[in-house]
Amino acid sequence: MTLLLTMILLLYSFQQYHQRRRTPELLSFIGLLFAINLWQLTAIFIHTVTIPAFILAGINFGNAVVALLFSYSLAWFALTYSGYTRWVNRWTVGFAVATIGATSLLVLIEPELWTEVNGVTTRGPVTIAGITFAEWIILDRTLEPAFRVFLLYNYLITVVSGGILGRYLLKNKGDIYTGQAVALGVGAGAPIGVSTLLFLDVVPPTWNPTHIAFGVTAVGFAVAIFRYRLLGVAPIGRQQLVEQLADPVVMLDDTNRVVDCNLAARELVNAPAGWRGMSAAAFFEPLPEPVEWFMTAESGELTLSMAGTERTYTSESVPITNDSNTHSGQLIRLHEITEQKARQRQLQEQNEYLDEFASIISHELQSPLNVAIARLKLIKREYENERIDELDQALGRMDTLIEDLLTMARSSQSIEDTDPVALETAAKTAWTYSDIDHCELTVSIPDSLLIEADRDRLFEVFENLYVNAAEHNDTPVSVRVGLLGADNTPPGDARRSGFFVADDGKGIPADKQDTLFQSGYTDKTSGSGFGLAIVQEIISAHGWEITVTESTDGGARFEISGVDLRNG
Repeated sequence: MTLLLTMILLLYSFQQYHQRRRTPELLSFIGLLFAINLWQLTAIFIHTVTIPAFILAGINFGNAVVALLFSYSLAWFALTYSGYTRWVNRWTVGFAVATIGATSLLVLIEPELWTEVNGVTTRGPVTIAGITFAEWIILDRTLEPAFRVFLLYNYLITVVSGGILGRYLLKNKGDIYTGQAVALGVGAGAPIGVSTLLFLDVVPPTWNPTHIAFGVTAVGFAVAIFRYRLLGVAPIGRQQLVEQLADPVVMLDDTNRVVDCNLAARELVNAPAGWRGMSAAAFFEPLPEPVEWFMTAESGELTLSMAGTERTYTSESVPITNDSNTHSGQLIRLHEITEQKARQRQLQEQNEYLDEFASIISHELQSPLNVAIARLKLIKREYENERIDELDQALGRMDTLIEDLLTMARSSQSIEDTDPVALETAAKTAWTYSDIDHCELTVSIPDSLLIEADRDRLFEVFENLYVNAAEHNDTPVSVRVGLLGADNTPPGDARRSGFFVADDGKGIPADKQDTLFQSGYTDKTSGSGFGLAIVQEIISAHGWEITVTESTDGGARFEISGVDLRNG
């Protein structure tokens, strides 16, 4: 039964290893189960064969090779499960392989010597009452000193492994299922208890309870796996999630040593194979900032040159606490902002270009235009001519175009500073700036409602929409300003956050709505065509959206959505 159970566990672990995640913890667990299965198979072999030489070989192989393999496997599992993988390196693994190889070679070359040391003797054949009994194997209670040293060595490895595992379970009892911790503790502790009894001669070697101990280990690990999901999807899923994050993530324990990190973090610092258990200072040493920089909640920006490309990061550090609110570690995440920085530089260059463009328009065009307008006024005082009036209108249109171009340049610039603005006040104030005759404004917005915006540019949005309503309709025109979803809008629109500006004019044909916001588009010979384009630029600079549709009165309705509204 014990062999069947451990075989099932081994096959299940292999399946988890190949299908879910190839972690060192799971690989070491497979190694431990393999050692237990090998011990059980050896025991079955010893009790099945009848040839003394084979029985002696099985006993020697079990005591010399399998027992040592189990001790090393238990140590491997304890170290990886507890996060001390820096001790599992080529030196320790090489030493383990060398000692197992040496004992295996000794069993093959000098089986009689190992049999003597192991306390194994033979009796027979003997004839009693005419009946001849074949040669049989007995275990001597008196163990040789050499075997006691070997047994002590195995015992120390097992006890230290159990201590490492037990310390980790106690230290993280708030983060680990209690049942899982108990199951692992009992499973790992059973071989330790048996080894202690054998070493102290409390239990005679003729009655070796090692098979029972390994059975307890198998049951304990089975409970931890199937009942408490030791290898379940939750811990593996969390590790996969962290591993697949594009941002580097590093987890430290309460002594500032690396417990875990994802591939992005390992590639960033070019981490060595034994990175688990490294101090935070050693782990982050390849980076230009001191380790304290990474362990601060807000630490500014870090720029690194990687493969000829500069990458910029910010650091975020979050303390880790257990269920008892005790500090147990720290989670560090480096968030890459390279693209944001590039976008920021691009916007800055764009703003500088637009400033230069506006300066050229203002000084190089507007100044001579003002001179021309002034000279024309002097000519009009002396002469009356229809062509002079046409020239005056043309110069006036040029002046309007220049003003609109300057407004357009300012509107296209990114918005860096915003303030809370009362939406109702902005709508009413912009109406006074519009200089519109024979029109009426109705604002249906609570006076306490605020939005984050550039106040002057928000005024320009309302002013241009008001002027557009007046210029493209026959007066008088009624203009309404309200909140999306507060009037008779469809249910889909009611879920959006924002405001609208609507009129009761003749509306906008559907075939013209797509080109309405293009620069220079107008259906008036006196218009510049920049009014609605300016509105869209300002809306986009705020991160909002604008659409046009038909109002409930049959006129035009401009909807500004994606606005963060809140009560003041």
